[in-house]
Amino acid sequence: MTPLILAERDQPFWGFAEIILVAALFLPAVWLGSIGVQKTFGYSSPTELNGFGLVTAEFIGYALVLLVLKILFSRHGRPLFESLGWVASPFSAGSLIAVGFGLALLVVILGNLLQIPNTETPFDKLLEDPVSRIVIAIFGVSLGPVVEELLFRGFLQPVLTDSFGVLPGILTTSALFGAMHLVQNANIWQSGVLITVVGFVLGVIRHVSGSTRASTITHISYNSLPFLAVMLSGNPHNK
Repeated sequence: MTPLILAERDQPFWGFAEIILVAALFLPAVWLGSIGVQKTFGYSSPTELNGFGLVTAEFIGYALVLLVLKILFSRHGRPLFESLGWVASPFSAGSLIAVGFGLALLVVILGNLLQIPNTETPFDKLLEDPVSRIVIAIFGVSLGPVVEELLFRGFLQPVLTDSFGVLPGILTTSALFGAMHLVQNANIWQSGVLITVVGFVLGVIRHVSGSTRASTITHISYNSLPFLAVMLSGNPHNK
């Protein structure tokens, strides 16, 4: 019996040189965004940005990175979003949303088993301001997941799976995804493990569907429950 293959092996036309370039550009891009927000809204320093300012700075940083990618891809005559897997999914939106809700419940269960310490994180502090809380919650179920999927599952993962194999590539991408969220979660290792698990599920969906649009739908669905908690109580456990 012929096995079912939902997606061809990733064969990106970019490689580690482009990944290193984008990684090197990301923090300076966000820093430039924070400087712009600081000057525009009159903050005395970038460290005083509230949730709205930080989200705006992060959005500017993402936009600059995507602009660089668009320029790089245009040199190959390739469209940006389609190259990053932003294509139709073979799975229904309903099934992807259900997976996201199930993943959120699984993370809650695993979080209880891992006994995450009840420590105030930098992310929690941002939520003390109601306006910041609303802005962060909206960003967390809209542009945030879209850009994270494009960069991690669309840009990074194909190179890693093509170079090291499917499972090592997805695992490595997931670990980097979890590590990226550690700072905002006070470097609590349990949070890093949980977000790595989330990244692994999203990576599998991206690989078997061939679509970052599919993993984005699941990502938004997963984020909707904790960010609903953000809106209601301002005390999330995980992003």
